[in-house]
This record gives sequence, C-alpha cells and structure tokens, in this order.
Amino acid sequence: MESAWLASLVTVVAGLLMLIGVLGVVIPVLPDIVLIWLAALGYGLIVGWGTWGGWIFAGITLMAVIAIASDFWASGVGAKVGGASMRSILIGIVLGLIGLIFTPIGAVVGFLAGVFISEYVRLQDAEKALRGVLGVSIGYGASFGVKLGLSLFMIAAWLVWVFQG
Repeated sequence: MESAWLASLVTVVAGLLMLIGVLGVVIPVLPDIVLIWLAALGYGLIVGWGTWGGWIFAGITLMAVIAIASDFWASGVGAKVGGASMRSILIGIVLGLIGLIFTPIGAVVGFLAGVFISEYVRLQDAEKALRGVLGVSIGYGASFGVKLGLSLFMIAAWLVWVFQG
C-alpha cells in the first residue's frame, strides 16, 4: 500500500515538474529541457524502470540532447545567415543576461539590442546590423520550435512509460 502511494506521488510530482519544463521553454527564466529529463530520471530511479522504461528513458535522453544542441546550432546558423559575428552574439548574450535581471522580456530585448549594437559598431551600417539581428531571431525561433516540440514528445514518451506499467 505504501509503495503504491509513493509511486503515485512521484508520478504526480514528475508530471508537474515536466509541465514547468515546458513552461521553461516558453519563459526563459524557468528551467526547461533539463528539468523534464531530470523528472523522468527521478521517476525511473524511484518508481522503477519496468519492461520498457530504460528504452523509453534512452529516447527521452536522446530528445533532450537534440533539443539542447538545437539551441546552439539553430541560433548559430541563423546568425551566420544574417551575417552576425560570434562577438556580437556573445555581447547579445551578456546584455540578455543583464536584461533577465529585470524581466524575461528584458532578456530578449537585451540580447537583440546587444547583437544590433555590436553589429552596428562593427559594420557602421544599420541595415546590415538589422540583418544580423533578424538572422539571430530566425535561428532562435527555429530553436524554440524544436525545443517546444521535443519537450512535448519527451512528456508523451514518459506518459507511455507511466501507463504501460
């Protein structure tokens, strides 16, 4: 009786943590993919792996790795397509982190402003600087889509694991 109660509690907590993880994809202040992965890991360690749990968790892990890699890859590709330099992206990240102190929107504004300012200083051309910002934005948007989709697939895989027993 006690183990069934514990399994139910862990399942509910893991599910709630996963929902917070999905919110973290949308709201950059919250943890995202890693939280979903950790919730699945905790579920497996506490409730058990069952027949297919190990395989499903391996799939969840693969999806997490792809989602995290997409963050860097898609943003980098977008930046290259838009012509933004790595220095501009790094400056954007620093200003984005500073903006994050104030609000999640401040993080986005800080990031984009940092890329624009750095590109403008580098190129002395506002139009080219805006192209760099557009490229970074498109890359981030692609990365967001991949992360959101994979976070939902990770949760769907976990639900299969939970309900298959």
